[in-house]
Amino acid sequence: MDIFQLQGLFLVLSAILGYFLHNRLSVKIVSFVNTWINLPLIFLVTYLRRGFEISDAKIFLTSVFYNFLMLAIVLYLTRKIEPLIRGAVLINSIFMNTINLPFSILLAFRGNYEISATVAVAMATLRLPIAMIIFTYLNKGISVVQNTTNNSIIRTNLSRYLPVITFLIGGSLHYVLGSVINGDVVNVINLILILIVLYEFGYQIRRVIGEMRIKDVTSKPYMIIYISRILISPILIFLILISLGMTSKMVIEQVMVTAIMAPAITNVVWARVYGFGTEIIVKSTLILTPISTIIAILFLILY
Repeated sequence: MDIFQLQGLFLVLSAILGYFLHNRLSVKIVSFVNTWINLPLIFLVTYLRRGFEISDAKIFLTSVFYNFLMLAIVLYLTRKIEPLIRGAVLINSIFMNTINLPFSILLAFRGNYEISATVAVAMATLRLPIAMIIFTYLNKGISVVQNTTNNSIIRTNLSRYLPVITFLIGGSLHYVLGSVINGDVVNVINLILILIVLYEFGYQIRRVIGEMRIKDVTSKPYMIIYISRILISPILIFLILISLGMTSKMVIEQVMVTAIMAPAITNVVWARVYGFGTEIIVKSTLILTPISTIIAILFLILY
């Protein structure tokens, strides 16, 4: 068994432990640690070693084109759907899982996810503006925030931007401190951090399953999400990459793995904060997570 296979085994075991072995206190602690320490630290150490690269600008540009083109496409596809459901469909069609699954898959199969990390930062930067555009458009400028407080909204938005903040700090410190940590140390740190992230991911999957009732998962809103995530998203991002001259095998592999990913489980937070229905998000995310994982792995094997 080589090092990549061993890492993959540890990652799978961590998710399984999160699914089966947890309690309320451990979940609360791990959730806090992941949100406010682990995920920011992953980006900090990655870019502290790596610094900024010219390709990062193109990745950000790719993400901008992707988000606005996907928004236009899905707005058109959902034009006859009621706003409550339409908002949920838009969120899950556009906002994919950019961290725990793609990082884990790439770490297990390629031992590197630096480009994917840049995609995650870019998507995190754009997520709030895109969400605000969606909510404003569907509600004609009227706030749809329900059953929440300003503090909860601030905490939600701040936690989403922590990867962006630590990306900027880590990348900037690289040019001040130089390469103070080598690649092997970064890989070990990131593996440990992602193991903890996947523990929480396993729990989240279990919670989603607990909330799910399998019915009406083939209606038009669901089909739009399935098609958007599995078909439209990877094709669109591939075309954008090619048009921007980004043809490197590593870039295409890492960006495409992210593009294939299922919706983020945390999309349910956005829906709750802004008053959209969560049922369709929970169901479609659970259905697409194993499917997109298999597709991404097959892509890496065959590409």
